[in-house]
Amino acid sequence: MNIIILGASGGIGSTLFSELSKKHNIFIGSRDPLKIKTLINDCVAIGTKIDGCTVEGTSFESVEKFLKEAANFLESVDCIINCIGSILLKPAHFTSESEFDNVLKTNLYSCFAILKYSIQYMKNDGGNLIFFSSSASKIGLKNHEAIAAAKGAISSLVTSAASTYSKYNIRINAIAPGLVETNLTKKITSNPTSLKYSKELHGLKKIGKPENFIPLVNSLIDNRSSWITGQTFTVDGGLSNIK
Repeated sequence: MNIIILGASGGIGSTLFSELSKKHNIFIGSRDPLKIKTLINDCVAIGTKIDGCTVEGTSFESVEKFLKEAANFLESVDCIINCIGSILLKPAHFTSESEFDNVLKTNLYSCFAILKYSIQYMKNDGGNLIFFSSSASKIGLKNHEAIAAAKGAISSLVTSAASTYSKYNIRINAIAPGLVETNLTKKITSNPTSLKYSKELHGLKKIGKPENFIPLVNSLIDNRSSWITGQTFTVDGGLSNIK
């Protein structure tokens, strides 16, 4: 299978790359060319095609160029996974317009741009898009207004787009995590008080790890999951539905 991963240098993205590259051809994207090089050099894949280049997820032009290069390298595209994301924990009245704009561009615009420019590579033979939403869009959490708005919009985008592009046999789904231990969440997880509070919010009393998403992603890209589309799958340790 030929898979594209954007945001591949992040905690979840790099973990998925490490796992999926064992069996699939992968083209990865990240803002940091050094991290791309390191990921590829550290890859232990045998018999698969691996490459990547830089991409700025907030720029439609950059995403378009990146997907073209990825499609040329892979020759065909079966799946695109967008792991680009950010976190902003501020109440709305303290959030600036530029901060809100950045949250929307990083999380929502990157998904929209990928959707916009990927259809041409999938409409003949079908394909699979996987985006990342958040449990913060499903449950009221203090100071999550900006990120909840962006992630909730991703789930809505998935529902509509799945309907629009089903005629091409393109499946579009999202995954909604709770708090996951990555560099992105280090400000929370490195603070004992914040970490303890966060664990208590989750029904299983623990936060997630990037490897927790491997089983679901493997399932979604499996051809036997060809009847699944338009869904947001919650993987959050019970955050959104267990008290």
